[in-house]
Amino acid sequence: MDDNKALFDYWHNRVQLKNHAKIAAIAQHIPTQVLRHEYTNYDLLWQSAEVQKLTEPERSRVIAIIKYECTTKVLQYRAGCLRDRANEFEDAYQEIHQQKSQLFRLIKVLQEKLFGKDQQLQSLETRITSLLAENEALRSEIESNKAAEELHKELEQLKKQYDAVEKRRRELAKNNQSLGGRVAHAQRYKKERDEARALVEEQKHQILSLTAENQQLRATNEQFLRKLKKLSAVESTLG
Repeated sequence: MDDNKALFDYWHNRVQLKNHAKIAAIAQHIPTQVLRHEYTNYDLLWQSAEVQKLTEPERSRVIAIIKYECTTKVLQYRAGCLRDRANEFEDAYQEIHQQKSQLFRLIKVLQEKLFGKDQQLQSLETRITSLLAENEALRSEIESNKAAEELHKELEQLKKQYDAVEKRRRELAKNNQSLGGRVAHAQRYKKERDEARALVEEQKHQILSLTAENQQLRATNEQFLRKLKKLSAVESTLG
């Protein structure tokens, strides 16, 4: 047994591998006999003068040991290479999976932000519609007040023709006082109308700004979606 071990150790130390890079690069199955003949010095060892000068059955026993040692050594080396490649693929997959998760989270944030912007735009549009309606109501009310004032003036003029001079003076003073109040009322509505118009203009500017930001966010979202598709394609290839 000790002699056999010494013999195995002797030939084990003489085994040499060839084409290391090719052994690691080829992912498809390589037959064992191809590995032994093309990637080790098996043929050189068993054909060497040292082996050929032996007599049978010793020569056959030595060739069998050489065959075993060459086969074992090249298979162990290839298994280690494939294991390293598998680990690299696993690491790459984990990295892609992590990037994919990050992209999904980012896309979710962008979608929520886009949805929030859409809601804000919708709220602003609703507010503008309301302000426009209020502005129209104010304009109609002001025009109605003007029509009422004109009618009242005409009535006052008719009354003045039948009233005495003193009565006409009192009515004129009263009319002036009443007119002053209506003018103030009209001015107040005019001020409110102008403020409403200014608010509408400000909301329009906000909508333009939010629309531009919304478009930019959509473009960013599309870029991330394209990147995600590329990562998914790489993941499919690796799988």
